[in-house]
Amino acid sequence: MVSAYLVGASEIDQIKLCDTNLEGCKRHAQWLGSDKISVHRADASDVNELANLARGADIVINAVEPIFNLAVMDAALKSGAHYVDLAVGAPYDNLDKEFERNERFKDAGRTALTGAGAAPGITNILAADAADKLDSVESIFIRLYDIVEAKEPIFTWSPRTLIQDCMLNPVILENGELHEVLPFSGEEMYTFPDASICTQTVSYHIHDELFMLARTMKAKGLKNCNVKMGGLGRLKALYDLGLLSTRTTSIRGTEVASWEIVASLLPPPPTLEELKQKTENNIIADSHGIMLVDVVGQKDRKIERHTLWALTPSIHEVIKRYPIATHASFTIGIGCSLLILPLAKGDVKTAGVLTPEQLPRSVRQEFLVQLGKQKPAIEWYERIEKKKNN
Repeated sequence: MVSAYLVGASEIDQIKLCDTNLEGCKRHAQWLGSDKISVHRADASDVNELANLARGADIVINAVEPIFNLAVMDAALKSGAHYVDLAVGAPYDNLDKEFERNERFKDAGRTALTGAGAAPGITNILAADAADKLDSVESIFIRLYDIVEAKEPIFTWSPRTLIQDCMLNPVILENGELHEVLPFSGEEMYTFPDASICTQTVSYHIHDELFMLARTMKAKGLKNCNVKMGGLGRLKALYDLGLLSTRTTSIRGTEVASWEIVASLLPPPPTLEELKQKTENNIIADSHGIMLVDVVGQKDRKIERHTLWALTPSIHEVIKRYPIATHASFTIGIGCSLLILPLAKGDVKTAGVLTPEQLPRSVRQEFLVQLGKQKPAIEWYERIEKKKNN
């Protein structure tokens, strides 16, 4: 989705598509149909190979699994390019390791932007927008929910990555201290401010924003932060049955972890051809989602609550323009692309490792404006409640 958007951007002259699956890259390049595109075989774990491919490029965009973040990041440094990725983890200690490279990026005069997608990405910038309006921030709570109406199980992003996250203990920030809690704990019925989603069950989920905001909003006074996600009922049932675990089972003499068996049986996100077939035949009736950020703090010694939320467009709106994308990949791709363009134009002057909320305020504000100008638009809203202190 990122390449599909950037190929039409006047700021972008050339795009190198790199993957171990060269044939898949070629098919995608053929669909894009642009002379800006070239295709290359690459191993995301090979720093030298990536650096050689990136030589002369302005920006390296990492859209593979986060386990490769550090290698791709080092390749960008070695090649002299800026770096952008879509997510921090898992593993979530990536963030600390990425920030260990901060001085090296500063010395090189380059920017490394991590977690630049939708959640993280759009959510971080919504949180920062609220924080800009407050003197101090006490709490940031993030609530995520996707609705997929389909006649068969459909995953809009990697089920393997989702399973790995569901197996990890979520981390929450409480009274200034980080704590681990059990997967799927903290369950509550949450009422979203959108009629198509309404009240849904959500529970604690490990997610990038917690680790990012706990670091970057500390100076603003942040004491409490957590992420809760809904729509995971089927995975919770598998977890409760003990099937999302590292416990091994012997299959034809080979020990295989239970979660690996489950992951291998779940369908990957649909291909271009599958997406077209499943939507035309009404196998996928609809899919869309919401990303909500609840920020509580003080302004002029009075408590304020800023609730901001962004709605992903319906998959039917998305595929009219981008038939390769689901509602989720569209939103992630647009979020990433709109954060890449300021780097390409030279609007980000800060060198070093940054998370989206650390970008210049002018860049963040323009990003929010551009979300609503996309086709289809990613609409976002804000509700402010002011309370008197007791």
